[in-house]
Amino acid sequence: MTASNYYAIHPLSRFLVGLAMLSLAIAAHAVTYGLLFMLLSALMIRFIEGGWTRVIRISGLLRWFVIPIIVLHSCFSPGQFLFPDIPLLPLTYEGLLQGVRLSLHLSAIYLGAALLFLCLRQSEWFKGLLLLPFISRELLIYLMIMAPLKRSVGAVLLSVKHQWQMRKSWRSAPQLLVSAFRSTLMVAADQSRLLWLRWPGSPVYIEDQTMKAGGSLVGANLLTAAFGVAGLVMAWKI
Repeated sequence: MTASNYYAIHPLSRFLVGLAMLSLAIAAHAVTYGLLFMLLSALMIRFIEGGWTRVIRISGLLRWFVIPIIVLHSCFSPGQFLFPDIPLLPLTYEGLLQGVRLSLHLSAIYLGAALLFLCLRQSEWFKGLLLLPFISRELLIYLMIMAPLKRSVGAVLLSVKHQWQMRKSWRSAPQLLVSAFRSTLMVAADQSRLLWLRWPGSPVYIEDQTMKAGGSLVGANLLTAAFGVAGLVMAWKI
């Protein structure tokens, strides 16, 4: 099965698989299970994306809270010192183990959450949010403005990046940040005004590519849904 065929599976089945992986990562606290769910989530992300780019990017982000967790637990948890002859390194063995265990657990949860969001396309997430009771009308405004605002803010940030690369002066950094905030607020106001002028003349158009599951994938739909339900049951029993 290719990634395109995977997205041809019914969204509910794919959502169950992602939710099961996230639930298992949350419920399992053992180091072995944490490593296992991290590996499975990384492989599934690689399968969906067709490459390791996103997995590598996620790994780069994880280090920024994995390393502080390990260092803080090693320094402030009671236990046997790893370097008793070096007072400047008050690292404890128990704290190091606790930090590593917690870091693996959080990393597994992070990868599981990333997998869950990739199990559905953006348009499917939007449709799911619009089906929520009580808050769908409020969410509709944000969903409509999200795409144009993302493009406009991206252009502003790219311009600020180019200005920083040209100057490369830390003295100008506060001015660039203030300018970026001001430009972002102006862009948001302009996009809100345009949305108000178009409302309700422009219908909400959310691309529909995946809600139609092919008849030849009925077996894959059932198998994927069964896998997701089994994973949720396992997470509930852990």
